Amino acid sequence: MGLGGASTAYINSIAGLSTNPGLLGQWGDSLTRISIGHLSQFRRSSFVGQDTYRRTDQELTVQPGGYFYATHGVGKRVAVGLAVTMPYGYHTKWPNTWEGRSVIQESQLSTYFVQPTVGFRLNDNFSAGVGFVYAYGKYSQRRALGQYDDPAAQSKFSSSGQGYGVNVGLYGRTGETLAFGISYRSGLNLKMNNGKLTTAGVPERDDSLYPSTADFKTQINLPSTLSVGVSDRITKNLLLTFDFTLSGWSSLDSLKLDVAASGTAPARSISTARRYEDALAFRVGAEYQATPKLTVLGGLRYADTPVRDEFINPEFVDTNTLGASAGAVYQLGRLALEAGYAFDYGQRRTARANPVIDRVANVSGTYRTGTHMASVGVAVAF
Repeated sequence: MGLGGASTAYINSIAGLSTNPGLLGQWGDSLTRISIGHLSQFRRSSFVGQDTYRRTDQELTVQPGGYFYATHGVGKRVAVGLAVTMPYGYHTKWPNTWEGRSVIQESQLSTYFVQPTVGFRLNDNFSAGVGFVYAYGKYSQRRALGQYDDPAAQSKFSSSGQGYGVNVGLYGRTGETLAFGISYRSGLNLKMNNGKLTTAGVPERDDSLYPSTADFKTQINLPSTLSVGVSDRITKNLLLTFDFTLSGWSSLDSLKLDVAASGTAPARSISTARRYEDALAFRVGAEYQATPKLTVLGGLRYADTPVRDEFINPEFVDTNTLGASAGAVYQLGRLALEAGYAFDYGQRRTARANPVIDRVANVSGTYRTGTHMASVGVAVAF
């Protein structure tokens, strides 16, 4: 986080294990390394209606997260590692009575990745690694049934599921100060077949249309990522890093909820078009050894949004973002105290609802988004 995410060619932290498994071979010594910490995300959007000119702010929510990394050398050329991370997630909560309540009132996605990894030192300058990724995800959403006057008329969806993928990478040094890294993590399909739908506040005359409970299933496609990074030690105390990442968001075409028949209510499909596009991100980071015990970090990043204008959705308002970050590591013998902070500013987005295309759930207006992230942790080698 302190480097702005520019870590594909950065070997000074085992947190790079999930970014580039090729780094693992560089830690093939007799030491066991462990890093553990907590990470929280505060994401908030505001909305101004096109027709009402009314401003609505999301309710402030915290998306909790965390990480665990461990590596151990089993020989001079082989090392094993484990990464447990929460790379994708959000928590969106709008006021219950806002003008887009029939599109979304609240939604949350949490993901958990477990990646056992093996790394190989090919020679003194090059190493490669491969990891198996198991992913578990939980998804929920709540929306108002806007066709009724009763504000308590709502539908709630909740589900969970899992998926599998691989993560491979390569790291190399081309000189005393210059290094490079390249990694590829496959996309993941979270298959959620245990969903539960509950509906409340529906008049009795419409019980056949909206059952009080029903089963549903869905699938959420998470993107593949291809990252290329370079690091250069400018001076004894200063290291610069640069990353380029291509995320394959085009795999997320739509969010489809297949609701099973329940009682007199027939089976139906609720589909919201996404039509995401692949997106690029650029990151630059710097590490400076301020004192023998204190290392400070800084970073800048820019990321394209995968969401086209016609598919902006208040469930997760995504924009082109420009971000800055800072971090620090304080060494206490074999123990290191770590902290990081990042802020992303989102470009203003304007949505225009098209009643002709009912598969695009939206409300006309302008969004602004800002995201704060903070992390604290400890690392130890023994």
